[in-house]
Amino acid sequence: MQYFIFSGIFLFFEHIIHVLGTWNFYKKLGIKSCKILIPIYNVFILLKIYKRSIWWIFLLLIPLTSIILFFILWMDLIFTFLKKTKKNVFLFFLSAGLYIYYINFFKKINFFKTENIQKKEDNIGIFISLIFSFIIHTYIIQPFVIPTSSMERTLLVGDFILVSKIHYGLRMPMSPISIPFTHNNIIGNIKSYISIFQWPYFRFPSIQSMQRNDIVVFNFPKDYNHEIIDRKDHYVKRCVGLPGDLISIKKGILFVNHKKERFFFGKQQAYFIKTINIPLNIEYIRNKMDIEDIEYFGEKNNEYFYQIMLNEKKVIQIKNLFKNIIFIKKYILPIHFKEHYIFPNHFDWNRDFFGPLHIPRKGELIKLSSKNIHIYNEIFTYEKVSKFDIISKNYYKVKNNYYFMMGDNRHNSYDSRYWGFLPEDYIVGKPIFIWMSIDWDRKNPLNIFNWKFRWDRIMRTIDGKHSYLSLFFLFSFIYLIYLSFNSEKKSSI
Repeated sequence: MQYFIFSGIFLFFEHIIHVLGTWNFYKKLGIKSCKILIPIYNVFILLKIYKRSIWWIFLLLIPLTSIILFFILWMDLIFTFLKKTKKNVFLFFLSAGLYIYYINFFKKINFFKTENIQKKEDNIGIFISLIFSFIIHTYIIQPFVIPTSSMERTLLVGDFILVSKIHYGLRMPMSPISIPFTHNNIIGNIKSYISIFQWPYFRFPSIQSMQRNDIVVFNFPKDYNHEIIDRKDHYVKRCVGLPGDLISIKKGILFVNHKKERFFFGKQQAYFIKTINIPLNIEYIRNKMDIEDIEYFGEKNNEYFYQIMLNEKKVIQIKNLFKNIIFIKKYILPIHFKEHYIFPNHFDWNRDFFGPLHIPRKGELIKLSSKNIHIYNEIFTYEKVSKFDIISKNYYKVKNNYYFMMGDNRHNSYDSRYWGFLPEDYIVGKPIFIWMSIDWDRKNPLNIFNWKFRWDRIMRTIDGKHSYLSLFFLFSFIYLIYLSFNSEKKSSI
């Protein structure tokens, strides 16, 4: 259900882009405006005109195959009205199909040859489209949706992101026999792949090496429901520790190699808030300030107690808005308080007082002792080394690089503080783009009537430095001016 809803949203935006880029083409083909504006039906019209199978319409159900379908139809339209020269073909592919916008907006188009409209059906095209989209999904870019708040305020629940699989080196699939466009399960516990066949780990050279503080998508090492690495659940966290780094946390502040982490606005932590006489306006905080993680503890002697996940910017805003706040301060666990599920569970560490912990690096020799062998037990498992063989050795040579991952929502993130090191072969890719962002009811995300689009996050890079939404509106604005100018010109004639 979620897949079809999200695909429907994607298709709606594709529909708008398609209509804007092909309006004049449809008009020249004699199609009425009301028919051009109807989603899916306008695609059906082109399939009939170009004698393509109506079964191609099902390509719209999958976001990536729908892109390929529009790509093919745009080619059909362009070369119905233009000569199929090397220049036009080159410009079309160089612009990833957006050359059609230039033709639609700025060139006077007329039929070049009516014979360019295909006379016979090309049945193999659908298979080529499916294969090509599967290649993109599997080997280049994969879409994901953010389901939890562990990376707020950098990535929000309801962000739809595109993840590059080639930045850190393409990892070849390890489970070759599987249902395309699925991950590990189809429905419930029914697996989408056959685990009997498993390929060895192989990764191509990276375009760029992973940097400290990069946001990374990876397979969760502690997913015991799936044995094959690339079928384990997907997580997204920030890489705060590289191979060879020394990690420690003091009073909730991260130190890497004895240096305090750099400040960034996205980082959230738990804050205790106490008000007097009047409780906080929770509805206002949720709806107007976009703050979701709020826990109310109760009231005593006309004082109200809360725990809220905030970044420093939101702390200042709340202080300025609510004058009845007695205090607001970070909720830091005491240094001697031990969290039971903290890694490696042999020290009195917690989320706010952690380490120092050394991150293993490929090729280094680790001197083993009774004090540290429990830290590296899981590394022996990852590298398939018998613990019986390790007992007799004083040193161990590490075979792989390891990383330390943390969520930006520091007090609401299940990360390396709890499950340990991330092996390099579990890395999937780098998030590069937010193409859609929806603020939904977290208790009932499928209630589409409560959805709100976060326009300031749509079509943005992950770092928030670049937005491409304005280009979409710019094209729309230019196109409206062009249409009005054309209509005035025709009426004057």
